[in-house]
Amino acid sequence: MTLPEDDDRIAAATLRDARLVSSGRSEGEDADNKARPPRRSVWVFLSALSGPAAEADGRIRESQGLLWWSFAFAAGIAVYNLLPQEPHWPVMGGLSALVLALAVWAVRHGTLGRSAGLTLALACGLTVAAARTAIVDAPRLGEPMTVTLTGHVLESGSGVRGTRVLLEVETVDGLPLSAVSFPGKVRLRVPAGSHSRVGDGVRVRARLFPPAGPVSPGGYDFSYRAFFSGIGATGFSYGPATPFETGEPSLSLRMAAQVQRLRDGLTDGIRSALPDTPERALIIALLVGDRSGISQEQEDQLRAAGLAHILAISGLHMALFAGGAYGSILMFLALFPSLALRWPTHKWAALVALGAAAAYLFISGAAVATQRSFLMIALVFLGIFTGRRGLTLRSVALAGLFLLFLAPERLFFPGFQMSFAAVICLVAVYDQWRARSAGWQSGSGREEARSAGRGLQLLRFVGKWAAGLVVTAFVAGLATGIIGAHHFGRIAPYGLLGNLLGMPVFSLLVMPMGVLALVVMPLGLAALPLHVMAFGLSVLQKTAAFTAELGADAGAVGTLNGMSALLLLSSLFIALLISGRWRLSAIVPFATALALIDLSRPPDIQIAASGQVVAGRDEAGILRISSRRKTFQAELWLQREGVPEGKIESRAMKSPQRQCDRSGCVVLAHSAQGERAAGNSAAHPVAMAIPKTPQALSTDCRYADIIVSDLIAPAHCGAQMVFDRDVRHRRGAISVWLSDPDPSGGDPPDVSGSGKPEIGRVDYAIPDPPRPWHKPGSVTRASLRRMAKRGPR
Repeated sequence: MTLPEDDDRIAAATLRDARLVSSGRSEGEDADNKARPPRRSVWVFLSALSGPAAEADGRIRESQGLLWWSFAFAAGIAVYNLLPQEPHWPVMGGLSALVLALAVWAVRHGTLGRSAGLTLALACGLTVAAARTAIVDAPRLGEPMTVTLTGHVLESGSGVRGTRVLLEVETVDGLPLSAVSFPGKVRLRVPAGSHSRVGDGVRVRARLFPPAGPVSPGGYDFSYRAFFSGIGATGFSYGPATPFETGEPSLSLRMAAQVQRLRDGLTDGIRSALPDTPERALIIALLVGDRSGISQEQEDQLRAAGLAHILAISGLHMALFAGGAYGSILMFLALFPSLALRWPTHKWAALVALGAAAAYLFISGAAVATQRSFLMIALVFLGIFTGRRGLTLRSVALAGLFLLFLAPERLFFPGFQMSFAAVICLVAVYDQWRARSAGWQSGSGREEARSAGRGLQLLRFVGKWAAGLVVTAFVAGLATGIIGAHHFGRIAPYGLLGNLLGMPVFSLLVMPMGVLALVVMPLGLAALPLHVMAFGLSVLQKTAAFTAELGADAGAVGTLNGMSALLLLSSLFIALLISGRWRLSAIVPFATALALIDLSRPPDIQIAASGQVVAGRDEAGILRISSRRKTFQAELWLQREGVPEGKIESRAMKSPQRQCDRSGCVVLAHSAQGERAAGNSAAHPVAMAIPKTPQALSTDCRYADIIVSDLIAPAHCGAQMVFDRDVRHRRGAISVWLSDPDPSGGDPPDVSGSGKPEIGRVDYAIPDPPRPWHKPGSVTRASLRRMAKRGPR
């Protein structure tokens, strides 16, 4: 039996502990914080590197200083990639260390300027990028060859065309890797049905090629990714990989194999609980990160509806999973008042939730977006430990700096760009929303809210939730749409509608059931939540199909050039991050981007780095492909034009634009600019010859305007431009812009419209001199024979 005084004390203690929990502190920590003198936070120090600011801007400097420092760090990485030659990274590191020491001294004396701090960040980014390139540099294949390899499987993934494996090489034609100079990692395509798992030792006979370079200047560059991934060759196998006894795998590989077995076990559990339907493939992608079962039609519909982001396990997935774990543990511990009132149970729950987030990170495959989400959710839980708000622009910047410091090349990956651009914009918007809401609640708004009835309060809650959904969809869609237009030439015009219709189902039904399924799967109780999850995904797919049909092919807008995309993103960041009148300065990069978009136009001629595939415009100015087969090159070239995927096959060249015989082909190419200006279809085209024999090459050098060949052209070739085997091997893929003949040289203008276009501009995919990831590989058949004769070292 308790006395009334005891009830009052218990109520007071409960209220006090609730306040401490909401602020992230225990009772002892609250007393310690009162007695402890204030210390200067490391965040304040890093914010100071952005320079001093007025007192009115102190809060912005405190919250955004690290973010602008990370922008400068990323700019340093970008500058490194744009350098014409490779810098000496030890010298860069010494200079950066000296500048850092001077910056620390200046910060302590309060004399560091804002520009100096940002310059330091830029220098650090440049140095880290240069050091990363020097560290990962490894042997690469210099020419095609056929070899017998043994090694361990690092990665394995199935697809429509077969199974891709990443092999850690141990021997080459019987020689140990330590005895020869050969790529340590090789990516192979093996026949469908091969059952090589991560960690298995295999033996395979394979045809290998050097990693492919850019498909077009400024386009997708596999050699860049392969260089920083340590992949020195790609190819295909002659038959399936056979099991083979190899050396003991490394500890990291054994751990990766265990994680992969866990993922395979979860996949098998999902497949045994559900029939083979499209929804099952989506569930496996959402919970395990394996997207191999998703059809192209499903992915296209989700992308057209603006819902493709649900396939990338990122912030929403991690928040629902870790947040659900945190809330469940906290509610369970609240059942024991003696624990909840005397111990920091919120910290215990945060620790368990952090472990759950780490487990989900590994189960889902640890993609870049998932890593970013894990780092941010970890900072949120660390904020619970320290009594600070974790989800801020500072935490976003810290996560980005950490990932870029480990792998600076991620800055140019679409997933990294989309993930961080969306999160930065969303956090900035909701920070402003929170500030405005706090101001409203501190005034008369709080009294109005208290006096309102429950019905009105519920209506306000639903309205706020709906407004948050609209704002989230609009802001995130705007940020990712710019990046999507740059990398893929596509946007989601009805993405806002698709998210409004689909995300409530995904957030309130699909993912909660997915979290519950993972929790109860070890108990054999996952069938019910998985079926509910499948029902929600069926509704989501119908929503995506409906939204996609509203704007069929409307999302293909053509590739947005890099400078225009950068200016548009800069305008968006300025509008959301800068306060006051300076926010109007966002108009400048926005207007500049629109001007560049209006002035830019795609090339008139595209030439592959090797082979006979070219593209040129016909009399109507339509870009057409010389190959009748649907190739990866053709898809990317026409993607830049804004051609929908379903219409690519209709863009094949026909006679008389392309005429071929046994000795080669002749392709006629027109200038789109000239056709638009003159409106005349009688203009003479440029003749592009593709000879296959030396005799045809000699003849074409006298009559053709452009030579494209895998042969070596003679020095006296009379064509305007010669792109022979040597040029294409050194410079890669080529883009050509044609222009009208210039009558300013003294000749009267050709009023008949029969003037031939001139070659106005030529871009090459590989710069001269080449950067490290574009340099020719050093591993050849001759080098392997020399090392084989020399024997093991």
